[in-house]
Amino acid sequence: MKLRGRRGLETNIRLALLTMLAVGLGGWALAQLSSLLPVWLPPLLMLSVGLVLAWVLPIRMARPLSSLVNVLEAVRRQDFALRARTDREGVVGELAAEINRFADGLKSHGLAARQSDALLAKLMAEIELPVFTFDDEQRLTVANPAAERLCGGRLEPGTTAEALGLDQALAHADDSPLSLSLPGGAGRYLVGRRPFRLAGRPHQLLVLTEAGSALGAERREAWQGLVRVLGHEINNSLAPIKSLAHTLADAAADDSLDGEELKESLALIADRADALGRFVGGYATLARLPVPRLQTVNVERLARRVIELESRLAIDCQGEPISLEADPDQLEQALINLVKNAVDAVADNGGQVRLQWQRQGGGVLIEVVDNGPGPPPSENLFVPFFTTKSGGSGVGLLLARRIAELHEGWLRLESREPGPGARAVLWLPQRGLARR
Repeated sequence: MKLRGRRGLETNIRLALLTMLAVGLGGWALAQLSSLLPVWLPPLLMLSVGLVLAWVLPIRMARPLSSLVNVLEAVRRQDFALRARTDREGVVGELAAEINRFADGLKSHGLAARQSDALLAKLMAEIELPVFTFDDEQRLTVANPAAERLCGGRLEPGTTAEALGLDQALAHADDSPLSLSLPGGAGRYLVGRRPFRLAGRPHQLLVLTEAGSALGAERREAWQGLVRVLGHEINNSLAPIKSLAHTLADAAADDSLDGEELKESLALIADRADALGRFVGGYATLARLPVPRLQTVNVERLARRVIELESRLAIDCQGEPISLEADPDQLEQALINLVKNAVDAVADNGGQVRLQWQRQGGGVLIEVVDNGPGPPPSENLFVPFFTTKSGGSGVGLLLARRIAELHEGWLRLESREPGPGARAVLWLPQRGLARR
């Protein structure tokens, strides 16, 4: 195709040169005959030939290009029915074929885009939460039916966020509920915002959730879980107490109760009462956990203070010099719980525990690693008051994770790989409660 195109171009150039040569020769011949012809005739003949060539040649050359322009204009209008003729030789034929392929590609991409838009519109319609998108000038581009109901009717693209009463939502920078007074409902809303780019311009996705319904569902779930845990733990404590009380009562009625049996039974009752007391005390600790009071904390200094509190085992402590913004008392309590769990796991077999830290992902990663038997295969490790240790309260890991969450961090417990043991991994942002 490229070779044929070059040949066609060369042919056109040759024809143009031959035409110019013929015109030149004709002019020369007329000049020679000018002595035999009237003075005005040679210029008139030359002018006539020039006018004919000036009219015919551009039309002949422009006609195929004009058809290509028509095809491109149709494509610009999203009309893909028109196609260019490809039976011409040379560059024009090649250009026509490329334009046709370009139009076919745009047609297929346009169909895919329309199908994607239709799917997105259907998904948006099915979402029960109000969803909006705004451009960089805070003008509405998309709103789903739930958003239109909240705003009291059909929303026109281009409407400003201020006119919709959503300018505060777009500027809302934290996770606290925002009070909004909208035609479809006044109340407190949780605001979700995500930036994205469309056609090279920044946009924002805005999702509103009624705080009452969201928090209500969370509260119901939390209370239901708490009731289940309370009922289970209290029954576990009261059942043996009740059984021992009946046994003691029957023995006292038969005068068959000796002092040693009475002592053992009362010790068991006291033990279960202590366990129940630890359970209630642990719940009170969780319930009273305050908002962190941030200070600059030297991680190494804090870590060494924690391991000094553990007398059962010498703990290896290592890490680079790092400081972060955190509540020192809460962070210390979290590390105490994690170190205690690790030491409990290895204390009977002379194992090892290592406390280490490093920078990672804009924060500080703190690890408590042991070579004990590893974490139990249970999904309840972070369930309130679940414990695998006799005499345990089941609060230690949960309290540590709650402290991490209050600092906008996270905690996970995983098997140590390679080798036996467990790894408690605590991550906290280095700047404390992310300064949003």
